[in-house]
Order: sequence, then structure tokens, then C-alpha cells
Amino acid sequence: MLVSFMVICSLIEISLSFFEAVMFGIVLAFVGGFMIWRAAAMAEDQPRTVFRIMMGAFGVAVCIAGMFCFGLQEGWQKSMTPGEKVPIYFLLGTTLSFSVIFGFGEIVNMCVAHFASDEARPVFNSSKQILTLVILASIMGAIEGLVFGTLDAEDDTYLRDQFQETNQVCIPIGGVIGAILGLLNESMRYQPEQNDSTGKNRTDPYQTI
Repeated sequence: MLVSFMVICSLIEISLSFFEAVMFGIVLAFVGGFMIWRAAAMAEDQPRTVFRIMMGAFGVAVCIAGMFCFGLQEGWQKSMTPGEKVPIYFLLGTTLSFSVIFGFGEIVNMCVAHFASDEARPVFNSSKQILTLVILASIMGAIEGLVFGTLDAEDDTYLRDQFQETNQVCIPIGGVIGAILGLLNESMRYQPEQNDSTGKNRTDPYQTI
């Protein structure tokens, strides 16, 4: 629910504030470039080729979303119809949600590794967990972007009507998807994998795929 609210606020800031749009554009371009580099620099035998291709493609999408941040400051959103704006906010919502949730997952893993006992498994430990995280985070962000663009929330300068309506729709959806992710993640947390004996204490999700 917190991430949903953060993504909606970020979309508003990107649409209305030049400095925020530039900041998000630079950050997304950097994150996307890092993802592409990381996918290309991995060893051929680990992680799986399909995962590397997926992460590289997602990195390209994040870079494109960063470019859109600069484009929106050129007045794109004012000259476009709602139907034309929806794909842009769809991509921005998806990449922002994915980036934030994936980052939170990394932080949680590091905290668990630091404070928990050596026998405790990381919260996100297996390939199934990471892929579930990626898929549900992307779905949540896509829904937020669609709702945001469809309701023209970027035109709500005073953050009253469309902004409030967008939050009323997206925050409960974020809560539901978060609950589903938590249940699925916990159910898969202790399931054995092929690399279970060697990857028990890893905190880098790229190494567990």
C-alpha cells in the first residue's frame, strides 16, 4: 500500500515538476543501464539465460521510462489525449513499482542477513520467489499507471479530485497484491531448490536464479 502511494506521488511529481522529472529520469536511466550491464556481465552458466534476457529487456524498458520523464516536461501530456498518455504512464508505473519493490526486497534481505541467525533463510531466497516478486510488482505498477493515465490525474494540480480518486483505487489494490505476494513468498521460502545447499545465505537475488 505504501509503494502504491509512492508510485502515484512519483507520477504526479514527474508530470508537474521539472526538477523531479529530471531526477526520476536520471535515476531510471541509471537503474536501467545497470540492469542491462548486470545481465550482460553475468556468467553464462548462472543465472539462467532466460532470466538474463528478461532482466536485460526490463532494463531497456526502465531506460525508456526514464526518457519519457524528460519528454513529459516538454508538454507531451498537455497535447496528448488520455488514450495516448495511458501507455506512457503504464510503462512509468510498471518500472517505478518494480524498481521500488525490488529495492525494498534487497533491503529486507540484507537486514535479515545482518540481524537474524545464521540458520535463518533470506526473505527472498529462491528463483521462484524473485520471479513472483517481479511479476506481481509489475502487475501492480501497470494497474497504477493505467488508472493514473485514464483518470488524467496528472492534470490535478491541487491534488484533490483525480489524485484522491486514483489513490482510492490503487492503494487497496496495492494492499491486496502485497498480501498475495507475502503469502506466496512465505509458502515458497522453505521449499528446497537445486542450489539450496550452496545458496542458503545469499542475499543477492541475481545469484539465486
